[in-house]
Amino acid sequence: MLRFAPVGDIEIAYADDGPRAAPAVLMGHCFCADRRFWDPHLAACEGFRAIRFDTRGHGQSGRSDGPYSLTQLAADVVSLMDHLQLPETHYVGVSMGGMVGQTLAIEHPNRLLSLTLLNTTPKYSEAQRDLWRERANAVLAEGIEPIHSDLMRRWFTDEALATDLAGAQYIAEVVREFDRRSFASVTAAMCELDTVDCLTAITVPTLVVAAPDDPGVPREVSEMLADRIPDASLHWLQPARHLASLEHPDVFNKLLRAHLTACSPRS
Repeated sequence: MLRFAPVGDIEIAYADDGPRAAPAVLMGHCFCADRRFWDPHLAACEGFRAIRFDTRGHGQSGRSDGPYSLTQLAADVVSLMDHLQLPETHYVGVSMGGMVGQTLAIEHPNRLLSLTLLNTTPKYSEAQRDLWRERANAVLAEGIEPIHSDLMRRWFTDEALATDLAGAQYIAEVVREFDRRSFASVTAAMCELDTVDCLTAITVPTLVVAAPDDPGVPREVSEMLADRIPDASLHWLQPARHLASLEHPDVFNKLLRAHLTACSPRS
């Protein structure tokens, strides 16, 4: 059942599954997607309270005037936790959702039990920022369709696209429907990202999952992310590109479940 939580000037849409007394797992999706990204990964959260939410500007959540900031998006998550009376939670984030997760761990460290960062980066290069700004301007002018195919090729392997992988079909549909103003607003938040010098301050147990052939997060960036976070573990999904867990859901689910189980308070 879809629910809504008042969060400042908007409402955040979320789905809440699992035992209410169990440790909570908040799940932050990638850019242009929504809470349904995590449907193939709910199996990893069996016995936990899995809360999938639509980030501001995405899905059924509110769309306030932009530009947005990562601090704002992280504060939305904290407000959702307060609404649900959750003092602490596990957090799982992919790509943009992982950027929010890093921000949470740095700015609200006492609210997390653990952190899972999937196909995400602590910083964009200037060339990457320029590319995202160009995309945002193009989307504002012409909509998403002109860049849709390019995004899909960066996010999925040729084999996944050729075989109509269920995850790729979902992303193709949700991206095509994405609001052009939200595209620009969220792009502004992602382009401000730079947590590199703060990663050593992340003290919660952290799982980093990446793809060595991810065009948006080069191998050395994933290695640096895991190296700078104290005691973080790094695992690879391959063959895959940027949305690797949708190409390898079973492998990711095993990694995630083991991490959540190891980091949960024992009764």
